[in-house]
Amino acid sequence: MSAITAALSQIDQVAQEGDLTPQHPTDLLELDALADPIVLPDGKQIYLPRLHGQPIDELACALIDLARPAESTFLRLIGPPGCGKSQLARAVAYRLWRQRGRDIEDRHGVAFYGFVEITGGPSSDEYLFRHEFVPAADDAGTVRLVDSAFATAMREGWVVMIDEVNTIRDIALLSINSCLDARLSLYLPATAQTIIAQPGFAVILAYNPGLVGATDIPDAWHSRFPATLEVTSHWPALLHLGAPRPLVAEAMALDRQRIAGEDGLTWTPQFRDIEALTRMIDRVGERAALAFFVSNLAEQVAAGKIQDAEAAAVCRMLDQAGYAHLKVSATRRLPNLHGYPRAVTT
Repeated sequence: MSAITAALSQIDQVAQEGDLTPQHPTDLLELDALADPIVLPDGKQIYLPRLHGQPIDELACALIDLARPAESTFLRLIGPPGCGKSQLARAVAYRLWRQRGRDIEDRHGVAFYGFVEITGGPSSDEYLFRHEFVPAADDAGTVRLVDSAFATAMREGWVVMIDEVNTIRDIALLSINSCLDARLSLYLPATAQTIIAQPGFAVILAYNPGLVGATDIPDAWHSRFPATLEVTSHWPALLHLGAPRPLVAEAMALDRQRIAGEDGLTWTPQFRDIEALTRMIDRVGERAALAFFVSNLAEQVAAGKIQDAEAAAVCRMLDQAGYAHLKVSATRRLPNLHGYPRAVTT
């Protein structure tokens, strides 16, 4: 046996025994056994993924010290829209609430378990996390200054998720630096009060680093949120919920290309996108559902939200999932996206 042949033989053996063995997407779906879902008070079932074999919610809760918030390590969830970041944050908050022995409360007709979601934007200022102006119930035409949801969460010891945090102006984010370290304090200039975070308070960031038009988080926040979790769609759960196996398998395979940095993909359809497509197929059939789906893609391409190359990759995914028979030829001159007819009325 030549040296080259021996080396090739050794590579083949390593591939058979280790991570180099090619795996079909369907096989990967089978490997990830589903744990029992967390059922939120509103009836929503959340199937949580694992990190190296450990349940994500257990790891996230272990990072948070309910009695001493200053000892907590706050979590940062990054990933594309629709992969399940918000659902994971809700599941963590619900689990922490139950660990504290708290009952589910009714707030304004909605089940409450100590979870507050904040979404800012490019116009956010330093008061985003401090005060809100609300209409006075007993005096029409006037407004009153009240604590923001963030300030209330500090007072009450709730979990706060700041969604799409990289769309919020730095001036607003930097204004709460003292809330994210051992000080855990927030000064309210309008009332000359300083709030100290109470037990149970925790902050979770959720955002898409590749979001068009967004910026990065402040440099100091990378050390303030050292526990960074890259969230990917829980494809086996989607399969369990009734999505077509070929569609889920191909969506997962395409997303693995994005994660690996292949073909310049920064976006691929996620759990929410495939779940919506599945629901539309069930209700209106494949032809109309695919038309709605690709019109959504075409709009995002036109707006510069996703690249045409990414839309083309999604259409190839649909081909491989068994929907190529719905494509139209160029001679028919129907509005289409890479062969798939768009939902254009006639």
